[in-house]
Amino acid sequence: MAQSFLYNYVILLALIPLARFAVIKPTTCVAIRKFHQTSQNGYFTLYDSTSKPYLAFCDFQSDLGFAWTLIESLSVPNARSSTYRKSFFYNVPANECTPNWSNYRLSKAKMTTLKTAASSTHFRATCNFNSEDEKGLQHHRDCLRVSFCAYNYFLDARAAWTCAIVDYINIRGFSCSKCSIPLYSRSNYHLFTHIAHVKAKCGKYDIPNAISGEDGFGHYHAINPQFSCTANSTSTTNWWIGGAIFN
Repeated sequence: MAQSFLYNYVILLALIPLARFAVIKPTTCVAIRKFHQTSQNGYFTLYDSTSKPYLAFCDFQSDLGFAWTLIESLSVPNARSSTYRKSFFYNVPANECTPNWSNYRLSKAKMTTLKTAASSTHFRATCNFNSEDEKGLQHHRDCLRVSFCAYNYFLDARAAWTCAIVDYINIRGFSCSKCSIPLYSRSNYHLFTHIAHVKAKCGKYDIPNAISGEDGFGHYHAINPQFSCTANSTSTTNWWIGGAIFN
């Protein structure tokens, strides 16, 4: 008995150095927050499903209790182009090695790795995220956050309106929490909500002064300069995958 205990103790001591130097390969910004104990926004190395590293932007500041990985950021002209007027079902990567805010999109494979991670519970859309600002966003005007449980077609080309109960949505200063909004995407339609039809299609969320054909967070068949994602040609729409942080 004593010899067996001593043998196991020696083996354990031998394994401790190996455990200390084991390589951690985070696949999400939630994992970055957990393993690196950092709370500052910035660029970090993530790993795809084949363990290959890539550079990604992580936001830990703008949404209290959440960590987010940027998956796409497009200026208005790029968001309206046929190249990017496609759902996340389609593989349309852009500048994966050099993340930027006007013309950037991860491959579908990387998005799939992010979405299927155990820590990934939500997706969101923001306007004009500022990486030079400590928080990235100074307010939650013109933003959207939805759980994958509420809308599990994020990487699909659904070609149908789906009413999803969102965590929150704000359009031009009009906010709603736990309300139902229509989300849509297909081959030539980026994931978006049709602002002009929100109330008629799903529920009580009403956005005054919508213009005909006004879209929110993508597609942009018609644009409203009062919506900050489409205020001017340099405005950007930013899409993220993330999850809650437990300290």
